Amino acid sequence: MHWGLTKGKYAPRLYSPSVLTFTEKLWRMDGATKMREVILEGAYGVLPPGDSYDDSLPITFLRATEMMPNLRVDLSSCHRVAREYFNPKARINIGNVLLAVKGATIASNKCVAVIEDEPGEAVINGSIFRIKFKSAVNPKFAAVALDTPLMKRQMRLGLVANNGVDYLDKTLIHSLVFPASPPEVQQQIVLIYEDATAAYRAAHADAEQMFEGIDDYLLAELGITLPPEPENTIANRIFTAQRRELAGWRFDPLFHSFKLWHAIENANTPHKKLGHCCHYVRTGFAAGGEMQLFDDDGVIQLRPTNIDADRELIFDRNIYLDRALLTERIADVVQTGEVLFNNTNSQELVGKTVYLDIDGQPFFCSNHITRIGVIERELNAEYLTAVLNAYQRLKVFFSLCTNWNNQSGVNVDLLRQLPIPIPDLVKQTAIAGHIREIRNEAKRLRQQAETELEIAKRRIEAMLLRETA
Repeated sequence: MHWGLTKGKYAPRLYSPSVLTFTEKLWRMDGATKMREVILEGAYGVLPPGDSYDDSLPITFLRATEMMPNLRVDLSSCHRVAREYFNPKARINIGNVLLAVKGATIASNKCVAVIEDEPGEAVINGSIFRIKFKSAVNPKFAAVALDTPLMKRQMRLGLVANNGVDYLDKTLIHSLVFPASPPEVQQQIVLIYEDATAAYRAAHADAEQMFEGIDDYLLAELGITLPPEPENTIANRIFTAQRRELAGWRFDPLFHSFKLWHAIENANTPHKKLGHCCHYVRTGFAAGGEMQLFDDDGVIQLRPTNIDADRELIFDRNIYLDRALLTERIADVVQTGEVLFNNTNSQELVGKTVYLDIDGQPFFCSNHITRIGVIERELNAEYLTAVLNAYQRLKVFFSLCTNWNNQSGVNVDLLRQLPIPIPDLVKQTAIAGHIREIRNEAKRLRQQAETELEIAKRRIEAMLLRETA
């Protein structure tokens, strides 16, 4: 490589044959130019200290955390800061494009956003670069272009380390090769993107509605009718209970104000304590850093982070333990068909539950997961999973759990005492099967939406490269 061709960057990786080929491809984009030629103004945000947030303060403070997939921001989740941090350079306005420039958010699926609605008095933090483009560039088009693999790969190639954290500096942003397509092409690309994302959001909303309907279906099948929420008065916040009902159970207002137990007792479906329907209810084990492997050549220890919002197992953030433990801790190996209950989490999330239906792969569980092995002639494990998840969403465990050190938990003894509606096994199996169908259809809708959005994005990239008519 001749010194005169280095263009100010001397990292060897930038001059490998594959990168040079990629660079040539970039310059074939429609209207290819440096970003500096199309940016009117750009600036990083402000860095107020973490203890300065207060919901009563006047200024909305947008962080990379509030940048969402598909170019959106979630202003409703933002912290609020004092007016002293209302720096004009950090203020966001309609038409601004935001680019995450620090850490793992760089070049991720939520690294770019565009402000399309009035944000009020709002500023960004220092992990975001705010861009106002020149009038020849549609800001929505610019955001769509920046969200393509063509632009994200450029970002990753140019990262610099700042105190051990990846950083996208202003010089690199200005040097990105950008497709300044003609206005009519920009508008066409924006319309393609908006149609695709609208269909994506509609499919996800339909799927979300299907997931949310599971609890209503379950309660209806069990003949359980929840009483209406009482008016929030002092009288309604006072509970009464017979002393004989309290032995070995709970004596606190939050628990006794919850009416599900009465609804279960009034239903025609018989019920039993969970412990009477299980071979075992046991927690996993703690595994600190000294037990964890630094690669993925081990056994996954399932943790609350492995259970997603849809109560499915996910494996994007795993902890691995030595395979030798499979023989040293045989009793701790999770069995297919177990129900896995998250016993410790934030108060809102305690009780999220998943059914393990993965064959041929061993797992362990952390001490924040309780393993439940049902007596199969009495209780269907998938049915129990649905019941426990309904309880969690109905805030049963919110009212049952004990709190300590910013965490909450439900212990094994309390879980064994939990009343569970027990219809006959045929009905349990039918309920579990129907819920499985609902979940599968909701996941199919989401996957189809993901596929169609990716097709639209590939079409847009082809248009930027002038590879389609």
